[in-house]
Amino acid sequence: MSSSSSSSAPDKHDVFISFRGEDTRDGFTSFLYEELRRKAIKAYMDVREFETGDEISPALEKAIKESKISVIIFSKNYASSTWCLNELVQILQCKERNRQIVLPVFYQIDAFIIRDQTESYAVAFEKHEERFKDDIKKVKQWRKALKDATYLHGLDLKEYSQPAALKYAAGPSGLDSKQFRNGPMLVQKIVDDIWSQLRKKQTSNLHYEGLFGIKERIDKIARLLRIGSTDARIIGICGMGGIGKTTLASVIYQNLNHLFEGRCFLEKVREACAGHGLHHLRKRLLSELFNDRAILNLDTPFVVSPPIGDRFRRKKVFIVLDDVDSLTNLKAIIKGYEELDPRSIIIVTTRDAQVLKNVTNKIFDVYGLNYYESLDLFYFHAFKKKIPSTDYERLSKRVAHYANGNPLALEVLGSFLHSRTIEEWKSALEKLKVAPHNDIKDVLRISYEGLDDMQKDMFLDIACFFALPYHIKLKRDVVESIQGSSSAKIEISVLKEKSLITIRGYHQEISMHNLLQQMGFELVCKQHKEPGNRSRLWSPKDIAHVLETASGTATIKSISLHLCDLEKDVKVSPAAFSNMSNLQYFQIIGHKNPKLRLLLPDDGHDVPEFCASNKVRYFCWDFYPHKYFPSGLIPENLVQLDLTNSQLVEFWNEDQPAPALEKLRSLELHGSENLTQIPNLSRAINIERICLARCKSIVQLPSYFKDLQELQFLNLTDCSNLIEAKGLSKNLRELYFGGTAMKTFPEILEPMEHLKRISLRGTMIKELPQSSIKNLNELSELDLSRCKNIEFLLSDLCCLRNIDKLIKLNVSYCDNLESIPELPPSLKYLEVRLCEKLKSIQKLPPSLRILDARDCKSLETISSWGMSPLIEQSCFLLMSCSYRFDNCQRLDQNLLSNIIPHAASLEIMCAARSPRKLKTKCDHRLAIMFCYPGDHIPNNFISHIDPGISINIKLPSNWCDANFLGFAFCFVLNLREVARVKLFDHIKIECVFSFMADDEYLFSSKNGDGDVECRYKVPVKWDFQCSTLNSDHVIMLYDHDLSSKMLEENFGANWSPISIFTKASFYFRLSLHYADGSQYSEFQEGGGLLSELACSRCCKIIKKCGVWLIHDEENGGKLMDIDQNSQVSQRSCTHQFPPTKLKFVAKL
Repeated sequence: MSSSSSSSAPDKHDVFISFRGEDTRDGFTSFLYEELRRKAIKAYMDVREFETGDEISPALEKAIKESKISVIIFSKNYASSTWCLNELVQILQCKERNRQIVLPVFYQIDAFIIRDQTESYAVAFEKHEERFKDDIKKVKQWRKALKDATYLHGLDLKEYSQPAALKYAAGPSGLDSKQFRNGPMLVQKIVDDIWSQLRKKQTSNLHYEGLFGIKERIDKIARLLRIGSTDARIIGICGMGGIGKTTLASVIYQNLNHLFEGRCFLEKVREACAGHGLHHLRKRLLSELFNDRAILNLDTPFVVSPPIGDRFRRKKVFIVLDDVDSLTNLKAIIKGYEELDPRSIIIVTTRDAQVLKNVTNKIFDVYGLNYYESLDLFYFHAFKKKIPSTDYERLSKRVAHYANGNPLALEVLGSFLHSRTIEEWKSALEKLKVAPHNDIKDVLRISYEGLDDMQKDMFLDIACFFALPYHIKLKRDVVESIQGSSSAKIEISVLKEKSLITIRGYHQEISMHNLLQQMGFELVCKQHKEPGNRSRLWSPKDIAHVLETASGTATIKSISLHLCDLEKDVKVSPAAFSNMSNLQYFQIIGHKNPKLRLLLPDDGHDVPEFCASNKVRYFCWDFYPHKYFPSGLIPENLVQLDLTNSQLVEFWNEDQPAPALEKLRSLELHGSENLTQIPNLSRAINIERICLARCKSIVQLPSYFKDLQELQFLNLTDCSNLIEAKGLSKNLRELYFGGTAMKTFPEILEPMEHLKRISLRGTMIKELPQSSIKNLNELSELDLSRCKNIEFLLSDLCCLRNIDKLIKLNVSYCDNLESIPELPPSLKYLEVRLCEKLKSIQKLPPSLRILDARDCKSLETISSWGMSPLIEQSCFLLMSCSYRFDNCQRLDQNLLSNIIPHAASLEIMCAARSPRKLKTKCDHRLAIMFCYPGDHIPNNFISHIDPGISINIKLPSNWCDANFLGFAFCFVLNLREVARVKLFDHIKIECVFSFMADDEYLFSSKNGDGDVECRYKVPVKWDFQCSTLNSDHVIMLYDHDLSSKMLEENFGANWSPISIFTKASFYFRLSLHYADGSQYSEFQEGGGLLSELACSRCCKIIKKCGVWLIHDEENGGKLMDIDQNSQVSQRSCTHQFPPTKLKFVAKL
């Protein structure tokens, strides 16, 4: 018997209740039904007192099919009712066909009685067999249904520890009422589980017309929500205007609000506070939460009366506060939220992250749509789902690039351009180059208008100079330094918090969305009709006009020009810069031979006249065309000077006193090949970075360099005439001497406590003198590649005072190196590539993570492989691992057959465990890759021997249990034939996998009507030098995205039912990428070989492939063995897991 209200025409239901009326109708089932109704969960319960007939009514059958969840209440007399048994059969059919969720409840009866059909169930079936002796097949169907139902998964109740704690009633299934002291306790647990299951099902089935890319974002917010947790949660949704914050909050609200007792969505809070006042908004919130309009008449809504306070404490509510811009307002609106039921949720959307940081650390930063999502959304609004013609498609792609993932812009422009002609489209797109559409602009300006004057100035500096598309992305600390203002740091923080800029990555690089940047452009253009009277210039046309007409004024603060954007040669007026007395930021980007140029005035001198300004803080001129530094430019406030690839011979008159350079932090003279001496920097006491790479005319360093106490970075790479380097600052951190003429190591007579990186690449240095080496206290990286005397140098490393600090050593291309002695145990990176005489490596340190021994054709032995339990420590779990033995044909056979495969398997196992062992999230991509000569797939992989690009496997019943860690792959590649045709830079292998139940694809790689999109690609890139690969090679691969944790995150709600799958298919796609940008693919949809390469004979690149289902041994799981006798076909193979297990132990 079942659930619903007793309406004659039931709608779709959340829950169907199957029960035996005489056992539970007037007690337990009625309590359950009422509690579900109280929680706003739509339940179907058949209210008829008596059953009529043996078959269930069409209404009941329809109700079962239309329900999301079925609850089966097994009781003493359940099996005596053919009506109940037919309901059960129907429910289980819906489970198989429609993936309906089924929750068995064992009410005052043990599950084994139902499974074994003893006691009252035995009596009932004696009667059924007698009554239906002519239809015994039906009785067998009922028996099977009862038995199957007892094995269904129910609540996971292990976490309850009270005396009346729940236990599994039948293995991992069902709820046992005997474990509860009273009925209400069981009812509450059932309702809680139903509520949780509904939420998961709602999330997995979301489909909203016109909302592209939303599911991935909803899934990530859902993980923050943790619905059902015991703490009232405030979740922040933050992002720039138009990015989709309100849409996300609305979708979540629409699909979850019915699970709460009170609910309220307050939209446009910022406008409502300004228009109706905070008191009115607070009263409206309370009124909607309690469904009590009398609250609107309260005079003091911020003083909660005791009755309302009591109701707060009892009520589980869902609140959305949309577009909040004030922390004061937010705190006032949610005052008292800590008194709410601990399962309550409050979602706050805002453009200002600072508003959220004071009330929650659960913040989702909304990111823009990707390119394809952007096109889909634009097509939806511009063409109403229709596929555009080629001309429209080309223009549509321009719109997608312009909007840069902003949904509001795509929707506004799509609706605006709908049904317009091609000519109108082109005209509109030209107009967009000048200013955004008004509807977009109005939304974006809200955040800008909330800034103070200094913050607005900083915003325009970033928009019109630092964040220009061709500008090298500057680090936050560099921008703060260049700005020079004591308030720069807080101003940049405010811009980030208000979603007006983005700061990403380890280097904290600053960027800005192009729509916000265009708004900044328009604000500056409105300052004055004449470009010379505006504060910032970036348009090539405007800059050309100002330089040719000398119309620049003191208003100009910044100029940034890319020579490639010029429309003609620009003849610069002699007085072009004379009036720009407030110029602070100047940049010209170009290349050696531009088609169009700045034609500077020729007055017989090779010194350009510049503005007489002492305010310039940033000066950059690529390929600076003159021999001397610009006259008139006073460098006393310069922070960064960049004259890369210049024609400079010398800077300023070296006979004059050194200029005041106290604020200079960075000097870039890379590629200034005519520069004969380094400018006098003796007064640049705060300089941190000097780059003189490829300054080939420099022969020595000035002695005062030792006095530059703030100098941290010195690059002298390819200064081919530099013979010696004396007097180095003891505070240096990085030092590059590669490609110089130095024959002796720099003399270091006192400890260098900060020097971490030294490059001596390609030098003729003969020794590392102990007197210098012993003073390198913190050296962590040493590059000795291409050093011809390397065999003598390595023995000197033992003189390092703190040799355990050394983590990276590069001795690649050292032709005379025959052996590598024992290395420091702390070493993590070792590069010995193309050491053609190298025969042996004494010992690989236990901490080694990267070994590049490619093309070491003479390498035979590795005396000791020092892998140890260290790789289980968290510091190693966070690091990728790569061991490359490409073309090492002489390696010992035991290494190739046993030690390397076992080491790789151990690394993969440890990496697969890492997501569970690490307390913090791994923010970077963790990958394991081993490559070595061979043609055998290790035994812990399911593989096949014929060439092919797919594997079909049969999954064991417990394959996705708690011990499942993820997948790893193995390939045998044949690259010989390909390498003979055309050399390529790298190959890419992608994997697409699908899951099936029996012969039915439940997770299909298709996305047609009714299918679930589940294609999952794992791209990995390796570099192969094809000219030297002359044998088959084995590739073993694991990637962080293949871990069970990441698979669960990427599949989202679709991962929950994955244990029901019985089969999996893995398809591999290999593509070759060439230096000219072209690529070829071995496998495409529908098949296909490398016919495009015009090979003399068709070859298969992937000769063999294998997959490893990794299970954790530590927690009782075993690694799966393989069946070598499995069925194999030419294009694919199918495997079944045998009952035997393989205990994997790597003894190295």
